[in-house]
Amino acid sequence: MHQAKAQIIRTFQLFIVAAFAATIWLRPAAEAREARLGFLSMWWSEQPKLKVNQLDSNAIWNFPLQEAAKKSWWYRCKKNWTIKDLLTLKSLPGMDTLFITTGNFDFTPMPQKEKEPWGRSSGQNLKSIPWEQRRSKHGANASLDRLDLNQADSTALVAVRGIGPWSAGAIVEERDRWGYFSTVSQLRKIRSIDARWQKEWDTVFYVVPRAPELFLNSSSFAELNEFYGFRFHQVKRIVFYRERFGPVHWRELASWEEFSDVDTTFLQHYVSE
Repeated sequence: MHQAKAQIIRTFQLFIVAAFAATIWLRPAAEAREARLGFLSMWWSEQPKLKVNQLDSNAIWNFPLQEAAKKSWWYRCKKNWTIKDLLTLKSLPGMDTLFITTGNFDFTPMPQKEKEPWGRSSGQNLKSIPWEQRRSKHGANASLDRLDLNQADSTALVAVRGIGPWSAGAIVEERDRWGYFSTVSQLRKIRSIDARWQKEWDTVFYVVPRAPELFLNSSSFAELNEFYGFRFHQVKRIVFYRERFGPVHWRELASWEEFSDVDTTFLQHYVSE
């Protein structure tokens, strides 16, 4: 009886010691959590309802989150991969649970632009129309009048000998990637067209020269990052360099490891210093 009582006392003492140790161990973490919770509550009180799928990089990179979470969030927005709900947002790598639980989110998808299906005009499938009929229907192209690659739609492109519906779609897609064609030779970046290039296309197609709309030293991180010709790590290096050392020049940039496999001469059609 006495031995059992002593065992109970020792067990109780061990429990008290363990509880005290746990309090000492957990207190800093609990205090850090409370401080983080207070900061996020204050931060969210100054924010409107957050449109999760309609953010630009500037907004995302200013969030009080780990870099991994911001990178994955921006990547999904850039690719227009809709984040459907809190569970999906919470599952992003590095996401802070407190940021989710204290926030106010709107998961409305990014509005989709309606595109007319290439290869179709007035509901008729152009692939089924012989090329000779397409030429007679589009008189301007029948005489091989020149086409501005940045203005021609898929119907006008298909009316050119050798350009079928698939090729017209590929041309429009390539133009959408870059925003516009800077040179006719850029068509040769499309492998299927380069493989069967026709000499007459050199005279049929043309582009009106444009001044670059982006600048290495004045365009924002978001603007450069949205440009098809740059990747995230390349933009990060550009912005870091100009903030630390001053203006970036193409001759320097071309020597960087990040641009070792990039045609920087071609990119200068789109990005000026």
